Amino acid sequence: MAADPPHRASSPGAEPGSAADVDSMLSGGHRVSAYRTLLRSRNYRLWFFSALGSGLGDWTGLVALQVLVTSLSERGSRLALFALGGIMMARLLPSLIVGPVAGVLADRYDRKRLMVVTNLARGVLFSAVAFSTDIVAVFALTFVIETLSLLFLSAKDASLPVIVRKDHLTQANQLNLLVTYGTLPMGALFATAMIPIAAALRGVGIEGANATVLALLVNAVTFVVSALLLSRLVLPAHGRRAAPGDSPGMVAELKEGLRFIHRLPLIRSLILGVVGVFFGAGVIITLGPVFVGSSLGGADTDWFTLMAFVGVGLVGGILAVPLVVKRIRKERIFPIALAATGGIAAVMATLPNLAVTLGFGFALGAAAGLSFVVGYTLLHAYTPDDVRARTFATFYTGTRIAMFAALGIAPFLAGVVGAGSITIGNATVQMSGVRLVILLGGLVALFSATIAGRGMYRALREQPDRAVRLPASPAPDTGGLFIAFEGVEGSGKSTQVRRLVETLETEGREVVVTREPGGTPVAERIRGVLLDPNSDAMDARTEALLYAAARAEHVSKVIQPALARGAVVICDRFVDSSLAYQGYGRELGEPDVFEINRWAIGGLLPDVVVLLHLDPDEGLRRIAERARRRSPRRLVDAEWGEGWERGEVADRLEREDAGFHRRVGEGFLKLAKKDRGRFCIVDATADAGTVARQVRSQLHAWLPLPTGHRDEPTQRRRPQAAG
Repeated sequence: MAADPPHRASSPGAEPGSAADVDSMLSGGHRVSAYRTLLRSRNYRLWFFSALGSGLGDWTGLVALQVLVTSLSERGSRLALFALGGIMMARLLPSLIVGPVAGVLADRYDRKRLMVVTNLARGVLFSAVAFSTDIVAVFALTFVIETLSLLFLSAKDASLPVIVRKDHLTQANQLNLLVTYGTLPMGALFATAMIPIAAALRGVGIEGANATVLALLVNAVTFVVSALLLSRLVLPAHGRRAAPGDSPGMVAELKEGLRFIHRLPLIRSLILGVVGVFFGAGVIITLGPVFVGSSLGGADTDWFTLMAFVGVGLVGGILAVPLVVKRIRKERIFPIALAATGGIAAVMATLPNLAVTLGFGFALGAAAGLSFVVGYTLLHAYTPDDVRARTFATFYTGTRIAMFAALGIAPFLAGVVGAGSITIGNATVQMSGVRLVILLGGLVALFSATIAGRGMYRALREQPDRAVRLPASPAPDTGGLFIAFEGVEGSGKSTQVRRLVETLETEGREVVVTREPGGTPVAERIRGVLLDPNSDAMDARTEALLYAAARAEHVSKVIQPALARGAVVICDRFVDSSLAYQGYGRELGEPDVFEINRWAIGGLLPDVVVLLHLDPDEGLRRIAERARRRSPRRLVDAEWGEGWERGEVADRLEREDAGFHRRVGEGFLKLAKKDRGRFCIVDATADAGTVARQVRSQLHAWLPLPTGHRDEPTQRRRPQAAG
C-alpha cells in the first residue's frame, strides 16, 4: 500500500509535544537510511561527535565531583554531606540565575565561537578542579563551569536546525536525546575504568595516582576534543533576539503550570508520577557517594561502579519499552514501573552489602527508565494539541523542581538528621541519616506512584473508550454495496479485484471499480507523491494525512455517488489500509490514525472487507519475481474510464524493510479479529483462480450467488454488523 545531567536544554526544532523524539526512536518508526543520510553530512557529524564528547564529559564530571568533595571532608561526617549538597547547589544555581538569559546570549553572539570557547574553558577549569584541595575553590569553579555549560547547551541546540534539513530534524533530535541522556552509563563506566588505570599507574611508580583525578582529567580532555571538532563546523549567520526579558522564571512557570493542569486529571497524574521518580532518583544520585562509602563500607570510587550499574539499567529499561508495551498496556505498566522505582529505592536504603546493592541499582535504573519513557509517551498520547506546549512546559518545570529539591536539599537533610531509628513491631532498627533520607525519597516516589495510578484509573474510566472497533454499515436489501480488498504487498488484490468485477458483471450487476490512493484526478496526484521512491524521507504523520486527504476526495467524488445509484463499488484498499500501514506499520497508533480518517470518510465504511491473507515475506518474493519478469499490469476503472499501471519499479512502500511489512500483516489480522462481522479472510497462497472462487463464495452473504451456482454455500447467514 500506500502506507506509511541535572540541567539540560530541550531539543530544538520540535516543540515539546513532538512525540516522535522519544516514541519513534524506541519503536523504529524511522528508517535506518534516514540516520545514515543524516550522518553523511560533514557538518552534522562534527556537531554530533562534539555533543557526544560534551555529554560524556558532563556525566563523568558529575560522578567524579561527588567523590572529590566527599574525599575532601571526613568520611561519613556531616561536613561531607554538606559538601555534597554544596556541590549540587553549585551545579544547579546557574540554571536559575543564568538559565533565563543563556538562550538570548546564544542568539546574540556567534554560536560556533561560543561553543568552542565554552568547551575550551570548561576543559581548563576541570583540569584545575582535578588538582584542587580547597572545597570552596571547587564550589566556585563548578559554578563557573555550569554557567559555561548553559551557554554551550543553548548555542548547541540552537545551531542544530540550521545544519540539518527540516525533514531530518526529527531524527537529529532523537540522536540529540541519545547523546544527552544515553551517555550517563558511559560517563559512569569511564569513571569506573579509571580505578584499575590508577592502580596500574601506582604499580609502575607514579605515586598518588588517583581514580577521581584521572576521571576529571579525562573529562577535561573530552571538552577539548569537542572544541576542536566544533572549530571545523560551518554555521550560517543567524538573527538576534531583541531582548532577554520575555522568558518567565521557573517559579512563575510552575504556578502557571499547576493552574493549568488542575483541570486535566489524567495529565496531572502522569506528571505527578514522573516528578516523583525524578525526586527519588535524585536523592540516590545525591547521597550515593556517602551511602557507598560510609553506610556500605566501600571505597569512595565504588560510587562510580554503582552509577555505572544504574546507568546500564536505565538504558536497559528504555530499550525494553517496545517489548513490554507489546504485552502490557502502557496505562497499566506505567504505575507498576513507578511503584517499582520507589520500592527499589526504599529497599536499597536498608541493604548492608555493596554487591547486592549493585544488583538493586541496575533494577532501579531499569524501572526508572521504563517508567520515564512510558510516562513521556502517554503524556504525548493523551495531551490535546491545543494545550500541548503548556503541558510539556509544566512537565519540564516540575521535573526540574523535583531534581533541584532532591539534589540540593537531601544532603543537608541527611546531615541535620544525623542518625535515627525505625520501629517495626517490637523491633527497632538503627539507621544513619543518609539511609533515612534515601528511604524517604523512595517512599515519596512510591506514594506518588500510588496517587498517579489511582488518578489515571479514575480519569481513564471516565474517558470514552479509545479502542477502535469499526462498525460495519448494514447493507440494505436493495441499493449499493461497498466492498474493499485489503492485504499486504504482493497478495494479489488487483488481480482479484479484476476477476470479481468480471464475475459480477456477468451476473448482470452494475460495478464500479476504483482504488486507493487514487480514484479521482486529485487523489491520483496525491498517489504519485505517496508512492514516489524519491519521497522516502516523508514523515509518517504527513503520510497518514495525505492518505486521509486523498480518501476524502475519493469518497466524495466516486464512492458515495456510485452507492447512491445502487452500484456495487469495489475498492482496492480503503481505511483499513491506513490503520494497518500507518497505525501498525508506521506505529502511529490505530486510534490516532482512525481519528484522522473519521472526518475524511464522513462515516462511510465498507459493508465487507475481503482480506487476502498472505505471509508478508511471500508477498515481497512475488513482487521481486514480478519485477524480474518486467510485465506491467493494467487495471481499468469502469466508472471513470481511466486506468493505472503497475510496472517493474518498486514503489516507496514496497521498498520498506521486512519488519515493516510484518507489522502491517499483523495489523490486518488484528483488525479482522476485532471486527469479524465485517471481514472475510481468504487464503491468498493458492492460485489466482482458486482464490477468486473463494472470494465469490465468501461474498454470498452480501451478494447472493445465482441459483444453482456450484460454489453456493449452504445455510450461510449474513454476519451481523459489529457495533
